Amino acid sequence: MACALLLAASPARADCEVQGVASLDRLRVRVEGEALRTFSVTELPVAIRPGRGTRYRDVRVLAPVEFGARTDARIPWTVPRPRAYAGGMLWLTPGIEIEDVREQVEREDLVMRAQVDRGVWIDRIHAPCSAIAVGIGEGSEEAPLWGEAGGPRWLPANGVLWVRSQIGAAGTATVRVDAPDGLRSPLIEIERRDGWVRVVGRFESGARLRGWVRQHHLRAAPEGDTAAPPYERAIRTPPVGQCRRRPPARDEYVGPARLTVGAMVRFEVDGETWGTISEPAIFTISWRQGATWARIVHAPGLRGDGQCPEVISHAWVQRSQVTLSGEGSASVPGSLLGIE
Repeated sequence: MACALLLAASPARADCEVQGVASLDRLRVRVEGEALRTFSVTELPVAIRPGRGTRYRDVRVLAPVEFGARTDARIPWTVPRPRAYAGGMLWLTPGIEIEDVREQVEREDLVMRAQVDRGVWIDRIHAPCSAIAVGIGEGSEEAPLWGEAGGPRWLPANGVLWVRSQIGAAGTATVRVDAPDGLRSPLIEIERRDGWVRVVGRFESGARLRGWVRQHHLRAAPEGDTAAPPYERAIRTPPVGQCRRRPPARDEYVGPARLTVGAMVRFEVDGETWGTISEPAIFTISWRQGATWARIVHAPGLRGDGQCPEVISHAWVQRSQVTLSGEGSASVPGSLLGIE
């Protein structure tokens, strides 16, 4: 039995795999001797390797069919819950938009870039692998109170600002703030020392920043507030199924079924394995009486690459691994899961 082959060798570390529940497009699967197949998933558990430089990511879909793939689609990275980063000077929430996550060549952590406000990004954020997830995080903790009121107000002098957690200390955490169109809310000065200004910034996403900046990298903010469009995190809307299948043949069963956990899924009945049933679920099965193989027509959260994506066209399992509706001691709900 041949295992699924990825499109190219991945440079990612073997010890960093970010997990979560997410929707992903363009999951490309290839096994030896078979044409390239493309899937997408909607709100399924996945595990993703960030990688170091390629635009492709290695993905494992964990359930209900477990399989490996590669994708160049946007990954919905997130922080699983509010917490401090970058030596404690940066407070991030699941409301931020993480645009990129990379593994380091010589370090054990990840580096990421996050959009914290409309037109405002914070780059070079270092975090351990366990501090990142995919999907939607949970925001419950209150943002820290960092003395934001009372001091002079500042903006970046040229749209880019380097912020340090400490001054005069070796190995101190540093991030870069990119604000080419300025900040919606100016930074507030809370301390000044030897040409450095310690500032506090707050962003519409709920993120907070407190660190040291060179004074000549700042300019005084104008009086009054400047109007700007509100920040909104991009949210992907799962596709709605709209397909209808042709009527079943006279000797064909098309309906709900349970599959044995561990059952192998093949592109063709005599082909190589590309997936494994990893957890109990209700599938839609097509089976002709007397056949030793059955085809998975629909799997929860999984879409194919044909004209009707809700109907999977290349997913065969042995009939002995299938329990149809009405078979066995446990009944199977009579539903075609949205494609009837």
